Amino acid sequence: MERVKIWRKALTQVANIAGEDSQNRHEPTLIKKIIAEISNKVFSRYSSYGNKLVGINSRIQEVESLLCTVGIIGICGIHGIGKTTLADAVYEKISHQFECSVFLENVGEDFRKQGLIGLQKKLISLLVDDGNLNIKGCTSIEGRLCWTKVLIVLDNVKDGAILEFLTANQDSFGPGSQIIVTTEKDLLISHSVKYYEVRLLNKDEAMEVLRHYLSKHKLPQDDSMELSVRIRNYAQGLPLAHKVLGSSLFRMEKLEWRSHLDKLKSCPHLEINQDKDHVMEILEACGFFPVCGIRTLLDKSLITISNNKLEMHDLIQEMGMEVVRQKYPGEPRKWSRLWSPMDAFGVLKKETGIEGIFLNLSNLREINFTSGSFARMKNLRLLKVYTSQSCRGSECTLEKEECKAHFSRHFKFHSDDLRYLFWHGYSLKSLPCEFNPENLVELNIPYSHIKQLWKGEKLESLQILFLFGCSKLRKFPEITGYMKCLSELFLDGTAIEELPLSIGYATRLVLLDLTNCKELKGLPGGICNLASLETLLLSDCSKLESLPQNFGKLNRLRKLHVAWTPLRGFPNSFFDLGSSLQEVSFAGLDRGRHPVFRTLIPGSGVPEWFNHQKDIVFEDTSVTF
Repeated sequence: MERVKIWRKALTQVANIAGEDSQNRHEPTLIKKIIAEISNKVFSRYSSYGNKLVGINSRIQEVESLLCTVGIIGICGIHGIGKTTLADAVYEKISHQFECSVFLENVGEDFRKQGLIGLQKKLISLLVDDGNLNIKGCTSIEGRLCWTKVLIVLDNVKDGAILEFLTANQDSFGPGSQIIVTTEKDLLISHSVKYYEVRLLNKDEAMEVLRHYLSKHKLPQDDSMELSVRIRNYAQGLPLAHKVLGSSLFRMEKLEWRSHLDKLKSCPHLEINQDKDHVMEILEACGFFPVCGIRTLLDKSLITISNNKLEMHDLIQEMGMEVVRQKYPGEPRKWSRLWSPMDAFGVLKKETGIEGIFLNLSNLREINFTSGSFARMKNLRLLKVYTSQSCRGSECTLEKEECKAHFSRHFKFHSDDLRYLFWHGYSLKSLPCEFNPENLVELNIPYSHIKQLWKGEKLESLQILFLFGCSKLRKFPEITGYMKCLSELFLDGTAIEELPLSIGYATRLVLLDLTNCKELKGLPGGICNLASLETLLLSDCSKLESLPQNFGKLNRLRKLHVAWTPLRGFPNSFFDLGSSLQEVSFAGLDRGRHPVFRTLIPGSGVPEWFNHQKDIVFEDTSVTF
């Protein structure tokens, strides 16, 4: 009896389901439509995607959550990240929820051949299943589909006219219709289309992808792990790269796949992880327009920004290098940029129009440079000589290393266009003869052997001067009128005994680092004229015993370190420092010896502005007021 009730209830529900009206309709067409609808609901291919594609389920859910809020969305990301695959997976999962659906591949090529009207005709003919369609623009879409809930996926859209048409006419489709477009981010942003940016595979997902290929081939456990890790590190989360390398390398013998990977990595890796503001300064000095340029690279998913650091996927970087190389295959002297040390050495001997050289000496023996190497480089703007151990990305370990590059005694170097010079362990005692720093924006020569910087040259463009660890540099030159743009000066670890009186003319100086200057005996009064100074680092200056009397004039000072520096006292003007001071380090100083500490210890006489300070350090102890 209970089974009869269940059947009766089920039949009642079926009777209430609206069916298809077959009157005045072509019966074979109606049957075909019904079969298609049932197939979409029962035999969805999504299940195969869910089982075979690593990480696809979470990404589908993220796209679906976006579809719930808007009628048209974009899917974007770098090439090879799986935009088409994801769009197809979403289509297969949700298409049964719509009355009509279509996935149109390679739309960019169709648009190029047929134009917008031809693309519209193809789209609507697929939606209404009419190969003999005759349409006249948007009115035909509205007339045929205004009450139809449709799902449209357009893959590889390259022209903004398509997005403009879709956004202007999305109301021409029935309620609940959805449109998905795979394209570049800049097109989506320019047409105010919300988008989902496909994520790279994380490490666990990447290893799971590679296990799929590993399961088809019998490799020793150690070899399989080595190969998997090397592929993962090379591909860095890019699905297409994992697929291509996994399908080919796991079939090879150990010597073969090692050789293949070594060949892929033959070009030296330059980690793109640079401070955005620093990069913009260099590019501006080279005459470029970094604000719009960086925005274009972001919109095209060629770079990302995290914590103000510019980052680029290794494979995109290598693609860019290949673009430069392919312009003049086999002729590095004609390339605008050089990365390979061997290419650089060959080019240095010949006439060239090179604009940038990044020379990694990590795996090379000692080399000698002559004047002829650089004499003909009139267009050189960027020069970086380093080892991978001394400089990784934008961070330098700044370990002292014996320089592997040596110069002839009367080395000459002349390039009016040089904007950026980084040379770790520069071995000459002075800058090269005929060196013209007029357009130089950054001079960075840590742990160099330099004893003398310049005599009278104008450095009107110089913004950053980095002389960390130049232990033979005893004198800093006068800068009157020469360095009007200088904002950061790093002299930590040098042997300078005093700063010139003219330091006060560096009115744009924001950071002055004198840490570990063991020979520094005093600071000139002119330092108090540095109206823009925000950071002053004076820790471990073992001969510095006093600060200038007008020290309180540094009313923008935010950070002051005098730890382990034997100051005999503080000038009265010290208390004129305003509430801008946020970090002070007095570690290692004798509190009982200095009146300033008796004043600063919590209690009577504590200056009101100290209540605003974030960090006051006394002998490794953080004190909050």
